Amino acid sequence: MAMAGSEERVARAEEVLRGYGLSEAGWRRSPSGNLRELLRDLLEWCDATQHGFERALAAARAQHQAESPGAGGGATR
Repeated sequence: MAMAGSEERVARAEEVLRGYGLSEAGWRRSPSGNLRELLRDLLEWCDATQHGFERALAAARAQHQAESPGAGGGATR
């Protein structure tokens, strides 16, 4: 699988969050409120499927830091 660039990751996140904003309750929430709802849903999904949310979050943070410019990860945008 090809690595996604920063712009592609942002676009995917916006697409998912747009779906939350289009829900019946979502249009009344702020973008940060919809982000909290998405994170809450991911926590519930992890609980239901025995996936470790904190472990996945830590791994995603480490990958983000390693791939961010100036972090020594060598990634380009």
